[in-house]
Amino acid sequence: MILAERFKTGVSWLARAVAVSVILHVVIGVAWWLTRPSQEREVELVNIELAPPPPKAEALPEEVAKPPESAPPAQEEDTSHAATQPGEEERGEGFVDAGVDAPPPDAREKKKKRPDAAVMLADEGDAGVDAAGELAVTDDGGVDDGGGLAATGEGTGDGGAAAGDDAALVAMESGSGAGSGAGSGSAAEPGTAAFTGSGSGAPGMDNQPAVDGAPTSAGTAANLLAFFPAGHQVTVMIRFDRLRKTEWAEPAEAMFKPMPDYAALFGARTAAIGDKIDTLVISTPRPRDATATTLVVHSPLTRPELRVFLANPDAPITWSATKGGLFGKRTGKVPPNDKRVLLSPWQNWFLLAQPGDLGGLTAAAKGNLDTIEAKAKLPAWLQTLRTIEHESGDDKRGPALVMTLAGPGKRYAIPDVGLGVTSLPSPVRLSLAMELVKQGWLLRGNIVFGNEADASEFAQAVQDVQTRITDSRILSGLLRKQHALNMVTGLSLARTGARVSYATSISIADARALLAAAAVMVEAYFDGQSP
Repeated sequence: MILAERFKTGVSWLARAVAVSVILHVVIGVAWWLTRPSQEREVELVNIELAPPPPKAEALPEEVAKPPESAPPAQEEDTSHAATQPGEEERGEGFVDAGVDAPPPDAREKKKKRPDAAVMLADEGDAGVDAAGELAVTDDGGVDDGGGLAATGEGTGDGGAAAGDDAALVAMESGSGAGSGAGSGSAAEPGTAAFTGSGSGAPGMDNQPAVDGAPTSAGTAANLLAFFPAGHQVTVMIRFDRLRKTEWAEPAEAMFKPMPDYAALFGARTAAIGDKIDTLVISTPRPRDATATTLVVHSPLTRPELRVFLANPDAPITWSATKGGLFGKRTGKVPPNDKRVLLSPWQNWFLLAQPGDLGGLTAAAKGNLDTIEAKAKLPAWLQTLRTIEHESGDDKRGPALVMTLAGPGKRYAIPDVGLGVTSLPSPVRLSLAMELVKQGWLLRGNIVFGNEADASEFAQAVQDVQTRITDSRILSGLLRKQHALNMVTGLSLARTGARVSYATSISIADARALLAAAAVMVEAYFDGQSP
């Protein structure tokens, strides 16, 4: 046959054709592999038990005290919510910010028991506090004409507040004074510091020294409490835009479903908030009072899309134009004592907030619902609110969760499990930033104690505990089962004065277990509080 005839080289036509075919297939295969979608090439095996290398504790910039903000505008217009009938006055809101379980005014001397939920470092207080931020010490837990923080005659007591010029802690007793009656600001439990500053650029209530360490990452020096009215105790920011298309998006949204505000805004439906919201911020002066929460949302939704997103047949919203932008008043099945209103001061942002925290922004105005934005002067906290995302960084990658808690600053007993520590001082403020990486999560943040001695004791205790765990297979095994070994052994600290920077990491398996446990705690915590 012709194909079988050999060339002068001794190779037949058939053999040559087969060789050419093989070469062409190899070339085509390599070209396909090089040009296929990148996500298909990035599939790789990851050891979910292995935590990413823990980062070193990072530097913290100095915090500088700021002068008190001027008081917000008088609230003559505050009762005009421009809802169904613009200009209609609503009465009887004098105690709108009082907790559901707040005692009557004559029962202030009765102390409340702290909740068992360990997730809360700060309990609720019911004394109203306006944005002036001045400290007023009174005997009755009320709010003076200056609108400052109210402290009872107990003084510092066992609150752990440091004395002297550098001290900024005030021991405060829960009261039921309500100030203007419509704000979210609150007094704190004894020894709780209501900080209003940030180590990442926002001035603070007191001076805090800089801390040396590795280069500062986004979120490490954050203090989210600085972005809300004085008295807020817990602020959490979730960057859903950094969780999308990851395994963490669905469980993160599922954690919010048991919260009363989820049902109040969306009813029984699944709102898919992870797809429609880029950033969600939750802040409250009283964690046990579902009606005290302030919500802040940054979303790519247009105004018409926003109104559809928030439509709830059980709690219809009447939308109107006000001096603060697009205003919404809820009716129908709204939780008792919940006077919060919706406000979109700018495109792609909306709030669920107390009327008293909005000054005169709820007064009626003329404008197109789809384009109107805030015209009146904003309260101090709203003037900086749109910069809150900077605390988590402006790059595509960065912390997906940042939170700040105000703590009691007390000493707590710890069960003796062989760690050599039976009690520790708690901080007056703690911030955490969690960044998602391929191998797990990086945890960074800062802690402020009531005094330098407490901070030094904490740092030494951490070092001693790490040594004991490293030397004990039993303790290591116990922490491994609790998915805490990586977090504890990888923890590094840097301290100056009463201020501590920390950093560590957890594995994917650790994060899955901790998230599942947190979801159970959240559901149990809010059980029975839903409207």
